Amino acid sequence: MQRILLSSVVVASFVAAFAIVTLAGPPGAAKPPAGAPAGIKWHTSLQTAHKQAVAENKPLLIVFGAEWCGFCKKLEKQTLNTPELSKYINDTFVAVHLDLDKEKKIGEILEVHALPCTIVLSPNADLLGRINGYETAAPFQKKLVAARELYHPQPVQTAAAPGPVVR
Repeated sequence: MQRILLSSVVVASFVAAFAIVTLAGPPGAAKPPAGAPAGIKWHTSLQTAHKQAVAENKPLLIVFGAEWCGFCKKLEKQTLNTPELSKYINDTFVAVHLDLDKEKKIGEILEVHALPCTIVLSPNADLLGRINGYETAAPFQKKLVAARELYHPQPVQTAAAPGPVVR
């Protein structure tokens, strides 16, 4: 499977918007809806989720929904609420749930045109996968596994001890 990368313009826009969110802090962050699956460790801000994704070298799982979206609620209750999928998401991704009505700019940058929409990004904003619409648990997890396989984490670089001086 070929790795899909966001265009440089989209990446630049995302990074710029992310910098604004980072500087502005979490007040504009969306909160998971009341019916969101309790088993998933949702982040309430993209800023916090991104920091954790970088620290843990894990991809971001961004689920876009809205209060008025019936299929979003169905995805949350029937798909994301399954114990196996919740565990897989918690072990593999840093999950953030965004309300598209409250996070319109991020939705525009990530080209979210319909709900529900799930996007998987590397910590560097490489697009690894996109799931448009409602899916049952098995096909949803299969697509997440495929997206995760595209992510090749970079080893954390540590300062090397100075070697012997050769003269």
